[in-house]
Amino acid sequence: MSARAVAELVGAKLVYGDGALALHDVAALGTAGPGDMSFARGCSHLQGLDTLQAGLCFCTPELVEPLKSLGVRTIAECAHPGAAFVKAASQLVTPIMAMRATQGGKTQANLAKNIVIAPGAVIDDSVVIGENTVIGPGAVIGPGCVIGCDCMIGAGAVIGFTLMGDHVDVRPGAVIGEAGLGTVDGSNGLVAMAHFGAVRLEDDVRIGANATIDRAVFGETHIGARTKLDNLVQIAHNVTIGSDCVLASFCGVAGSSTLGNDVLMGGRAGIADHVNIGHHVRIAAASAVMQDIPEGETWGGHPARPLRAFLREQVAIRKLAGKKGGNDDAER
Repeated sequence: MSARAVAELVGAKLVYGDGALALHDVAALGTAGPGDMSFARGCSHLQGLDTLQAGLCFCTPELVEPLKSLGVRTIAECAHPGAAFVKAASQLVTPIMAMRATQGGKTQANLAKNIVIAPGAVIDDSVVIGENTVIGPGAVIGPGCVIGCDCMIGAGAVIGFTLMGDHVDVRPGAVIGEAGLGTVDGSNGLVAMAHFGAVRLEDDVRIGANATIDRAVFGETHIGARTKLDNLVQIAHNVTIGSDCVLASFCGVAGSSTLGNDVLMGGRAGIADHVNIGHHVRIAAASAVMQDIPEGETWGGHPARPLRAFLREQVAIRKLAGKKGGNDDAER
């Protein structure tokens, strides 16, 4: 589609560039090329970007001049650039909406030697699976998947848009590659953000039962080698987790956060979006991490802070409570 046709489709005003420019794909603003369409929601969206090559960018009026100076080829102005992008993307890119597969061992997928496919499993015809991998009963391997050698996919697991290394263990009920919770503002309220990315699991990763890993909006949600996720862990879109990390049950990591190597998270700990966690960090159970944590530190609390400071605060609070006097049991 041409830039002009895309702008007209969503009711945006083409204010800069060549309306005849041909668009072929969608991409994040920082990685978009001359034939890609993207969007910018605010000034924070431009932080850290020195040059841009996007073919078309939807934006609000105040971002037109900054985007020009950064090198965007054509610019379409509108009140809700995210919603405009979602609508235009649905016409420019055709999503895969249905499985192209038959049940059990009748799939036309590219299967290597010694693969076991249990009864009730469904495998999309586009899937590639390496040697000695086992697909459990009722598992669904959807479009966009490459599964390595010696992997174990548990019963009832649902996987799509996932690139998986060797010796990966996915426990029963896990869901990998579904769209995340991303939303953008539209003229009539919130609009669900389309997801175009994938999930990458490196070698020897373990995904616990009923854990969920969202596919990226653009690019990849990435889990490093030998990292282990416990049951019921939630990893949001575009999260990057390094190698040799351990996340205990009920942990959650919000979108676009980054964990270094050898990070340990206790049960029910949570990390807010766009937070960076250094290598060798330890996060205590039930902690709420709202800011970056430097390498090698141990944090805890709600909100989380260095563990020694948190423990000192707890001791001080107990001492203050004890000075009130009276019988605690009687007061209760």
